[in-house]
Amino acid sequence: MNDSDFHISDIESHDFPQSPRVVADTASDAIITINEDSIILFINRAAEKIFGYAHSEMMGQSLTMLMPDYLRHVHRAGLQRYLTNGQKHISWEAVQLPGLHRDGREIPLELSFGEFSENGRRFFTGIARDITERHRLERRLAAQFQVARILAESESLATAAPMLLRAIGESLGWEMGQLWSVEREADLLHWLASWQAPSLDGTQFEDASRNRTFVRGIGLPGRIWARGRPDWISDLAVDTNFPRRPFAMDAGLRSAFGFPILLGSEVSGVMEFFSREAHTPDQELLDLTNSIGNQIGQFVERKRAEEERAHLYEREQRARHEVEVAMERMRQVQTVTEVALSHLSLERLLAELLDRVREAMDVDTVAILLLEENNELVAWAAKGLELDVAIRVPMGAGFAGRIAEQKSPMVIDDIDTAVLYTPFLREKGVKSLLGVPLLVEGRVLGVIHVGRKAHRPFTEDDTRLLQLVAFRVALAIDNARLFEEERSARREAEAASRAKDEFLTTISHELRTPLTPIIGWVHMIRSEILPSKETKHGLSVIEKNSHAMKRLINDLLDMSAILSGKMRMEELPVKLEEVIREAVETVGPLAMARDIHLEIVFRDWHDESISGDRARLLQVFLNLLDNAIKFSAPGGKVRVIGEATGGETIIRIEDSGQGITPDFLPFVFERFRQADGSRTRSHGGLGLGLSLVKSFVEAHKGSVEAASEGPGHGSRFTVRLPRQRPHLVSPAQKAGVIEARSQSRGAHLLIVEDDADTREILQATLEARGFRVTACESAGAALDIAARNSVDLIVSDIGMPEIDGLEMMRQVRRLPELQNLPTIAVTGYASKKDSESALAAGFDAHVSKPIDPVELLVMIDDLLKKAADKQS
Repeated sequence: MNDSDFHISDIESHDFPQSPRVVADTASDAIITINEDSIILFINRAAEKIFGYAHSEMMGQSLTMLMPDYLRHVHRAGLQRYLTNGQKHISWEAVQLPGLHRDGREIPLELSFGEFSENGRRFFTGIARDITERHRLERRLAAQFQVARILAESESLATAAPMLLRAIGESLGWEMGQLWSVEREADLLHWLASWQAPSLDGTQFEDASRNRTFVRGIGLPGRIWARGRPDWISDLAVDTNFPRRPFAMDAGLRSAFGFPILLGSEVSGVMEFFSREAHTPDQELLDLTNSIGNQIGQFVERKRAEEERAHLYEREQRARHEVEVAMERMRQVQTVTEVALSHLSLERLLAELLDRVREAMDVDTVAILLLEENNELVAWAAKGLELDVAIRVPMGAGFAGRIAEQKSPMVIDDIDTAVLYTPFLREKGVKSLLGVPLLVEGRVLGVIHVGRKAHRPFTEDDTRLLQLVAFRVALAIDNARLFEEERSARREAEAASRAKDEFLTTISHELRTPLTPIIGWVHMIRSEILPSKETKHGLSVIEKNSHAMKRLINDLLDMSAILSGKMRMEELPVKLEEVIREAVETVGPLAMARDIHLEIVFRDWHDESISGDRARLLQVFLNLLDNAIKFSAPGGKVRVIGEATGGETIIRIEDSGQGITPDFLPFVFERFRQADGSRTRSHGGLGLGLSLVKSFVEAHKGSVEAASEGPGHGSRFTVRLPRQRPHLVSPAQKAGVIEARSQSRGAHLLIVEDDADTREILQATLEARGFRVTACESAGAALDIAARNSVDLIVSDIGMPEIDGLEMMRQVRRLPELQNLPTIAVTGYASKKDSESALAAGFDAHVSKPIDPVELLVMIDDLLKKAADKQS
């Protein structure tokens, strides 16, 4: 059969099974089937999305329409060779090739192929995955790697700049890059380096940049300098703050972005990149380049520190040559400097410095006192004094106090005649003292003093030497404190980041579970194709999951409880068999698709019910069944066994899957732990499912355990829940009680709500229960209605324009005829503090949104009954 013999009717009459069609149309990868002539016979919806063609445009066409020109003859020749002698010209598994989008651009694809025969004809099916995002991630990782490599091999930013611009531009797919440096004294940005791709003619634009400067806020570099954060221009042609626009237009440049180079919080430079393509803002790219900017800033800062250390060393060398007599002592000063430059804890640093100072100064005692927040000097470390306790000296008192206050050296040649704050030094046999302040940029950190136990006065050379030592000691102490503060802050930030990630992941997992059936049933009901019975069932499912969503929102308000892992659980009657069967029915299609046999067995089962949270229990069994199916091979079996023994109900979920290794089994319930955590693992997921199972089961005073005989022997998860007969009233029963006991129908209610949708549903709900309802949208209107009409109860929102609900209620209570009127606050402000504020303003009750109609009706009936009892 050739192309001329092929007709569309051949495609339409070909008997493709319906179930695979449905599965294929739900796949996120493109699935395409062709015949021996490379004619497209089948495509799924994902193929339309990936290639940009409509279904009708691809059906019956040659597969080569989805290939770049240079691959089409290769495909034809390769297919013919395979049909002739079975020789494959490419791999059929996970091969990467470009595809062709309808708009003419190439798409990176990962392809896998298969073959089948029917009625003597051969067919080929291909699965194409769009790996554009993967390539983008790889390019961004490459950019980070190249930046780190270039910085490691460079001596300065000036030498590294061209290589950095090229590496970032090529890795991220941008065509031109420029580096701007901040001139501190002139307060200007000037051009430092540039790079452009060989295919771009941007010489005039580069010259225009090279010959100009920017002030804060002007142009792309100036904006980034002023704001201290990355910026993006989607269309240079319409940006009103881009002075180089004519030159950019001549070069064909359309989009740009840039990021600051930061030294701490200070901007020292700006990098900007340009492209001839239109790019919309990419926050992930901005975050990446912002990180690169910090990385470059750290490099600059490190090089500056190295230069400063080099200059310091040069000055020390000159001092040695100038002061020959201090040659040996200067060597000792250098040893102090080496300690000062080391990253030690403050205690270890001081201990090391004392030994070096004692040797350098040729003294018997050394002490370092540090200034604390209460303006007292505290002896932190000493040598030759055998300090048992920290001695405290007020600022200005005694020898050390006066040195700190005056910020100048002090010498005592004969300690016996000196006035000291404490006799401690005299008692230790010290005869002469020399002390100098520890200063950093004029700030007093403390005092260092040295002493001799022989009558040998200190000279001016001794004073100068100790000042040199003190300068290094002060820097070392300051750096050690900063290092410890930075390390502590980093640990806190990392812990906070982990807590945030865990929190967001858990919330996302929790929100998606009830959202899925809500969205699905809403779609089905809106289509108006369901019979009445199914519609009622769908509404029931929506209501049930809406309550679950409400509970999750309430959990969000109790932030500390969620972060500590304490989820609030409802306690309602739950029939376990219904929950288990619902879970099995939910995963049934997944099991069928994977050819997994599902079986339920109940032993000694007596309508087992417990008091608990049905949604959490359902999630427990869904997670366990999903895991069992996911890790079982086609043809496998998953069994759910329910058994009631003694005081507990036992549910076992057994599978014939790949099993659990002994070394991983103890960690199977830990958050974010997976048996295979590599990037090539065959099963995705965050590793939260089993952790949530454990938390939910334990919240029901139960337990869960995992068992496996090892790889290839399957696994068994056993859930144990205490048997107990619930004595709670279900929501349906509660609603029945409300209907039966209500004696307040016909009462006049006033609704105050500025949101039209909420006002409408409140009015409809209450009118449906027999109340007379007046509704208004503002507090001013409500006050007017309440004053002129006989109202039995007010239901009011809190957050409203002009006059809020709290102020309205204060005005209501100031009116004598309305002081005892029953009132209910209905609001989205749902914390305990919000409830207390509502009651303090004069409301009788507080209900948080989303509103439970049953709860609201109970509250209205109770308040009206209490009001009637007071009048009688």
